[in-house]
Amino acid sequence: MKPLLPYSFLLLIVLTPVISRSQTTFSAEQNEVNKSVLAIGKAWSQNNLDTLEKYIDANYKHTDTRGLIFDRKSWLGYVADRKEKHVVNPDMEFADTQIQIDGDFAFVTGVNSFSGAAYTSNDPNSPKPIKIRYTQALKKEHGVWKRFIFQATYIEQATTK
Repeated sequence: MKPLLPYSFLLLIVLTPVISRSQTTFSAEQNEVNKSVLAIGKAWSQNNLDTLEKYIDANYKHTDTRGLIFDRKSWLGYVADRKEKHVVNPDMEFADTQIQIDGDFAFVTGVNSFSGAAYTSNDPNSPKPIKIRYTQALKKEHGVWKRFIFQATYIEQATTK
């Protein structure tokens, strides 16, 4: 009779990716929320006002990393200013995304990493990616998940001496 240890080890190696993947799998409704979050992120990074008009709620409130609060009109104006000044963020990634749904409301937290400037002025073009931790609240309106609250905080980058 052969020892079971080699087979147990092989089974562990084969199942580990499945276990890891299942821990980050979203439900169908969470996938819909995530698609909206990704569409908004991409639209912001490329200053796509048409997409933002679709996914940003009429009563939107946005608190940026500097603590400034915008309503929908002023935030879309900020994006229009970015567009006019050709400020884009070519590389944007989402990580550690957590989505909780309660009826027609979704609460999303995660981390964004992006390159390029975040603002239209007074923002250095650092070669290092910028990282923020965000919280978003969305509500489902006529079948579309719309963001109505956003708040972001910079994640400090470790510096080397």
